[in-house]
Amino acid sequence: MNRSSWSYLVSGCVLVLLGGAVASQPGGPVPPAPVRADAPLPAELRYVPHDAGLFLHADAHALWTGELAKSFRTANRSLFDKAEEAGKAFGVSPDDVKRVALFFPKIKGPRDDEHLGIVLTFNKPLDKDKFTAGVMGTFPKGTKVKVLTPSDTLAVVLVGLGDEYAKPQPADADGPLTGAIRAAASGKHTLVAGATLANLPDELQRDDLPAQVRAFQPLLKAEALTATVTLGKALDLAVRVRTKREGLAADAEKALGALATLVTEQLDRELPDLEKDAAKDAGLKDLVTVYKAVLGAAKGAKFGADGAEARFTATLSLTDLPITAAFLAGTTRVTGTAAARQSANNLKQIALAMHNYEASYNFFPPAAVCDKKGKPQLSWRVLILPFIEQDALYKEFKLDEPWDSAHNKKLLAKMPRVYALPGSKAGATETHYRVFVGNGAGFDWITGGKITGVTDGTSNTIMCVTAATAVPWTKPDELEFDPEKDMGKLLGFLAADTTQIAMFDGSVRTLKKLPSKATLNAAITKNGGEVLGDDF
Repeated sequence: MNRSSWSYLVSGCVLVLLGGAVASQPGGPVPPAPVRADAPLPAELRYVPHDAGLFLHADAHALWTGELAKSFRTANRSLFDKAEEAGKAFGVSPDDVKRVALFFPKIKGPRDDEHLGIVLTFNKPLDKDKFTAGVMGTFPKGTKVKVLTPSDTLAVVLVGLGDEYAKPQPADADGPLTGAIRAAASGKHTLVAGATLANLPDELQRDDLPAQVRAFQPLLKAEALTATVTLGKALDLAVRVRTKREGLAADAEKALGALATLVTEQLDRELPDLEKDAAKDAGLKDLVTVYKAVLGAAKGAKFGADGAEARFTATLSLTDLPITAAFLAGTTRVTGTAAARQSANNLKQIALAMHNYEASYNFFPPAAVCDKKGKPQLSWRVLILPFIEQDALYKEFKLDEPWDSAHNKKLLAKMPRVYALPGSKAGATETHYRVFVGNGAGFDWITGGKITGVTDGTSNTIMCVTAATAVPWTKPDELEFDPEKDMGKLLGFLAADTTQIAMFDGSVRTLKKLPSKATLNAAITKNGGEVLGDDF
């Protein structure tokens, strides 16, 4: 069992949270519903500290078995199959999980987010040994993990926490999160989250916050935050801010309004691009419909203050919304966006490594390690290994042998992830990240150039591109620059239908369409004196 398996299980929970049950609950705002203070808490909530930094509670069974989740599963079975497959390592199915509580006692120090508790209740008796083995196998050796099974239907997982968290909290426990915990205990909400601000990073409560977040300061200086999500024929979101005294509630109400305004303004900015994309992709039209409904719900939010508490409520009617189709379109879009972001990050790391190489040797790496006759032997990707934290791998290469020698060829299987496109299969040995070589391009085969030689400007000159064709990562196979040919055919639109290019200044450009041949050629050359067109 490894982290990816655990990630699939968590991803399944997230999917369920996004597409929970459309049950028979009426629409309309549903405020957090507490229970009597003397009523016993459900088993999973008895372990949650009432002053935890962060707390999350989910009605997992209602989510997983709900109508929306069922329709999502039908539309995209493989996504849910991953969660079910991951559950096998724990001896459970997602159907078996009844409720889940997650808590972080505090998140103040740099590694506090690695200390957490997860409490689960199940609909049927648990295979304790298999569940324990599955959990223990999730974490690297040396991680402090304790698994408790107080009953056949209750499991407590403590990561990096002491024995004081291994037993239920006192029955009369009281603290900033008591209201959130009681709201979760009511059984009326699909999802409940809470935060004790005093147990979050101290920086959040400083007076000298950046100007762009200063409007939210009353929220950050509050005692506690509680948010509930109730799924029925509508999705109801309610947020409550418990301030330290009555006079502060009005300021917290204004801060909630400022936050809602920030969200709606961001949605308004993104809507035109989404509508533009939908005009070319019919699959996005349902996503636009749901997006507009969410925007309308955000703009229709209500605010108020009472005593020491400020509140926010918003309702999104789910009736007649094409949620399933929008889910599929959104999943594809988000996956593509994430891939593009990861690919851009790869290129930034490559560009940074190039600059660190230049800082160390006073010139950039040549396009290849060449033999005495000038024949390319190994790619520049091998030369910059020490600058992408792969010095040990670099030392394994025999630089006087070609990439496909008996010795060097064995190292193909050790390709660093930074050279792999997002979505590449584990063990991939080919890369799309290549450079232009010769005829005034940024690189030459035998000698590396100086940064002062990029006289066209580092922000105007291409360093590395996402090529249409992949090559073995150690092979010195680059893109020969020929100004008479169309170099655009060599570029690949591989991440979210975009091509990404790293410039010599370290920036990365993401292009949805190629510039003209003249503009692209001008960007490839480092000292041609051309002026880039407006299409780049």
